[in-house]
Amino acid sequence: MFEYLSGKFTGSVGVAAGAAFGVALAVSSMMQPARAAGPLPYDGAAPPPNVSVAMLYNQFASASSFYNQHGTKIGNTHIQTDVPILRLVHTFSPIDGMPWGVQVIAPYVSFLGNQQVGGGSLSHQSGFAEPLLSAFLYPVDHPSQDETLLLAYYLSPPSGSYNPSIVLNASTNNWVNNFEVGFMHKVFGQAKGKRLDLEVWADGYFYGNTNVQTGVHLKTDPAAQFIVYAPYYFHPQTDAYVGLSFEKTFGGKVSEVTPLATVDTGNRNNFTSIGVIAGSFLSPTVFAQAQLATDVQVRGGAKNDIFFQVQVGKVF
Repeated sequence: MFEYLSGKFTGSVGVAAGAAFGVALAVSSMMQPARAAGPLPYDGAAPPPNVSVAMLYNQFASASSFYNQHGTKIGNTHIQTDVPILRLVHTFSPIDGMPWGVQVIAPYVSFLGNQQVGGGSLSHQSGFAEPLLSAFLYPVDHPSQDETLLLAYYLSPPSGSYNPSIVLNASTNNWVNNFEVGFMHKVFGQAKGKRLDLEVWADGYFYGNTNVQTGVHLKTDPAAQFIVYAPYYFHPQTDAYVGLSFEKTFGGKVSEVTPLATVDTGNRNNFTSIGVIAGSFLSPTVFAQAQLATDVQVRGGAKNDIFFQVQVGKVF
């Protein structure tokens, strides 16, 4: 089985702090990168050494409502993005028996149609978001027991497309450090046969400031993310699976800092999402995965009615 680190990049767009406070500035909650590094089920088992993997994603997200930090709904909203992502992975010979590798992820954010919150149109600019540079290690790798433990680190430098005069940007224009832990183990069945797995992932995000103009910047508090997958592998020959997903994030309060005051914008990285997942190897070196999800709870951000992701990968 080949299973690799997969990035989720829904809604990770930046906003300029020069907009008025209230609804317009509150859209800066869409900048939260905690929606940019979620794994997929083919991330659990350790990959073989000395291989390269090229992956192409496409992610579509559509929101028709916005919620402030108190849970009050703001209707007449349209935030819709399409995000193609190129991802390259390379693994090396194990260190003391522990598989490891590096990867780079390059997303491009496209805004679809008129973007608005509460009926007010928002200026927007498509472009490249910050790349994600990563290294990963498997300190526990027991394929005969269908058990692995993964540690990963992601670094995103402020190098994407950002214009402080635009409300919605593709980039967040800040440094992001992301630490990830993932654990996979079968619930029942055979390790190499039909089985139900349980995957638990935990991520911590630490943000640098987003400088928007002289003496003014956005400060984002640390955020946390938890993801649980329950994939059922029904066709061992191709590792084909179907299953359920659950995701919860919290933290990420965004404040605007000026020489005179620090103002809470009301933005949070607080949402709960549920969905369905499926995947399969199409040949010994080509695989595909898909996820369909919806937000069921949001505080301080846009609520995605639909999040759809499809991924195709090739092992070399």
